Amino acid sequence: MTEKLSKKELKEDPFFEEVAHVLTFFQKNQRSILILAVVLAILLGGFFIGRSVIRQNEREASGYFGIAMDFYKKQDYLNAEDQFLLLAESYKNTQWGKRAYYYLGLIARTKGGSQAEGLDYMETFVGFKVKDPLIKTSAYQYIASVYESQNDYLSAAEYYMNAAKLAVSKTDKVDLGIRAAYAYRYGGNPAGVQTAVNYLESLELNEGEKNRVALLK
Repeated sequence: MTEKLSKKELKEDPFFEEVAHVLTFFQKNQRSILILAVVLAILLGGFFIGRSVIRQNEREASGYFGIAMDFYKKQDYLNAEDQFLLLAESYKNTQWGKRAYYYLGLIARTKGGSQAEGLDYMETFVGFKVKDPLIKTSAYQYIASVYESQNDYLSAAEYYMNAAKLAVSKTDKVDLGIRAAYAYRYGGNPAGVQTAVNYLESLELNEGEKNRVALLK
């Protein structure tokens, strides 16, 4: 037969005492708890709605990017530029909108536009966290070549080094690293030359590549 606890014993029982404290807390703070629950519901709702909007924007931007690339591959640069500008302006926060800046830079150069225009597009592009080493390496190289043509060798060297470190193939890493070293040299920065040499020597060079690097010393 189960033995019943008296009211006094129930009050003195640690478990029931803790339950009583919890109930008292909820009774005293019922309004605050309700407000907190509503705020959390709104935040969670906003989070899921935000994710849905982001996914929708990515899908829409992907479609426009495909159209833009079709024009670009056909060398219809006027229509390609219009589509890429739409992406850059309306879908800047998507991966496709960010990539649009790279192609706008290429189109500016192809159309014979000002160096400043193409440079601005490319510098905007490399500022984004786009995980595409091939086109990002190309963008760094583009920027470096513009600065080099303007005799701003130190800026060129920095971008050549960025390109070298991001390049996928070892051949490109070596070529770009050597260009960086020469740009540092033309810019009168021996420490920069040594930095480039140190980077090149960290690669697994063949004999021919070692000889090219040795000429930098």
